[in-house]
Amino acid sequence: MSEALVPAPDTAADETSWSRVVRLLPLGFSLLITAVAAPLAIFITQQFDDPSRFGAFAYPILFVTQMLVSATIFLPAPGVALAAAAGTFLHPLWVGIVAGLGSATGELSGYLLGYYGRRAVPTDVSRLWRLAERGFQRWGFVAIIVLAFIPNPVFDALGILAGGLRYPLSRFWLATAAGKILKFCWFSYLGWLLSVWLRVG
Repeated sequence: MSEALVPAPDTAADETSWSRVVRLLPLGFSLLITAVAAPLAIFITQQFDDPSRFGAFAYPILFVTQMLVSATIFLPAPGVALAAAAGTFLHPLWVGIVAGLGSATGELSGYLLGYYGRRAVPTDVSRLWRLAERGFQRWGFVAIIVLAFIPNPVFDALGILAGGLRYPLSRFWLATAAGKILKFCWFSYLGWLLSVWLRVG
C-alpha cells in the first residue's frame, strides 16, 4: 500500500487542546499576579501611615508598593491615596517621582498580558484592529501620558492594547512613567498642602 494512502495520525485534537492551554497561560499568570499583589499592596499600605518612620527605606518601600498596586489587573487599589498620604511626611516631589516610576513598572503586567495573549484572538485579520494599530502608532505616546495622568479604571485595558499591538515596550514605559509622575506629584503636593493647612488651622 502506498504511504500516500495511509492516514496521518490525528493530532489535531491534541494541538487544539495545547493551543488552548497556551492561550490561557498569560491570563492565568496575570490573575496570579493580581491575587498575590493586591493583598500584599493593601497590607503594606496599612503600615505606611507614617512613611518617615521607615527612614532610608521609605522611598524604596513606596516604589515597591506602587509597583504592586499597579500590577493588579482591573482591580482598584489605593495608589493615589498612598501618594497623597506619603506627601504629608516625605518630600512631595520625590514621592511623585518614586511613586510614578514604581507604578509605571507595575503597569507592565497589563502590557505583557496583551503582548503574550495576542494569539488568543485572530486580531491580525481584523480591519478594526489594523485601524487601531495605525492610530496607536501615531498617537499612542500622547494617549498613554494623558490616560496615565488622569485617574481612571481603564488604563489596564490600554496597557493590554499596547502589548497586543506590539507597541515598543520602552516607549510604553516612558510614556506611562511621565504621566504617572505628573499625577502622583499633583496628589503628593495636594496632600502636603492639606497637611500644612490643617497644622496652621
